[in-house]
Amino acid sequence: MSFLWYWPAGGYDFDTWKKKQDWTPITSEQSGKKDPIPLTTPSPTAGQSAAVLRAAPPRATDAWRTQSQSWRNISNQILGTLSDAPPITPRHETLGRKYDAGKFSMQRHRYSLTDEEWGYAWLLVPHKIATSDNAAVLALHQTTCSGKSEVVGLDITPADNPDDTAGVTYAAELAERGFITLAPDAIAFGERQSGHRNAKYHSADEFFNAQPHASVMGKMAFDTSRALDFLQRNPESKSTKFASIGHSHGGYGTIFAMLADPRIKAGVISCGFNCLRDDPSPNRWWQLTALIPRLGFYANDITQTPIDFHIWIALIAPRPLMIFAGHDDAVFPNCAPLPQRVALAKDIYALQNAGENLQLKLNPGPHRFAEKDREAAYAMLLKNLNA
Repeated sequence: MSFLWYWPAGGYDFDTWKKKQDWTPITSEQSGKKDPIPLTTPSPTAGQSAAVLRAAPPRATDAWRTQSQSWRNISNQILGTLSDAPPITPRHETLGRKYDAGKFSMQRHRYSLTDEEWGYAWLLVPHKIATSDNAAVLALHQTTCSGKSEVVGLDITPADNPDDTAGVTYAAELAERGFITLAPDAIAFGERQSGHRNAKYHSADEFFNAQPHASVMGKMAFDTSRALDFLQRNPESKSTKFASIGHSHGGYGTIFAMLADPRIKAGVISCGFNCLRDDPSPNRWWQLTALIPRLGFYANDITQTPIDFHIWIALIAPRPLMIFAGHDDAVFPNCAPLPQRVALAKDIYALQNAGENLQLKLNPGPHRFAEKDREAAYAMLLKNLNA
């Protein structure tokens, strides 16, 4: 099976993409700042944001309401614009046989992303549902060619320790615990790989010729919204209340899915990001992948980027969000500053009387979704999907 097309090994080239762009880089008050800025008004100095909030919460709340729309506009410009639109006549079909996995059944589906493109997913339905009847969880996979098959336990990428699968079978674990769970293929993975007969896009050139002003991350977020549409229509789920969980690729996929779709009421991120200004390899977003190529316009000085991850996290407020990261993560290294970065977003949660809804656990371990962290995540999701 061919490699992911939006990586250089799959044919993507940032310099070629950039030559075709006429976008003018934008700026914000974050531009030119070495550190992520506080998000309250009046803008406090580092360490003073909580005091400002306590002193003038109504003023700060009103200011954030205005500022958040400005940050959303900046985010939208960085992510770009898709030409895709939801299907006029949504369709979905079952594929193959239904499997009984003991505590849940598992059925492969396809559903329309647009009028011309299909999404593919495993739907896991527990025999005994633990959440409210109208709740479901999206389980977004990590960077693995098998895509959705890994999170349901069908095709697991070996970890450094053969006895440790990095905790990536969380779709199956959720279903065993009574959650209706959907595990979709992200674009360029699983049945949407370039060499698969079901893929619409087979190269970065194909994608960007069809989507000249888009990003792969924006497309991923659009596709997760179509997965929610499928869950609402499917008679086995009929869901109206959603959560999202993901490790690594699925972690940042959860961030941007929640930004794109307010129907996602709670999220879990495992080893999915650090701030651009703390990342020793920020070019992962524009050169090593085509996930957010417009960030590459700031390649010469990453401090010029007009947005950073603490702002994206703040825009999710007040919805519950649980973040796990590892001190020894080789994929997203230098996570030591993450607590103070997340604290800036937590101020915005506090403005909305939801400070406890944003949780960060920085572990001593590597790029893994540890069992104790997964259990804490499942408990949080159960609480919020039953609320």
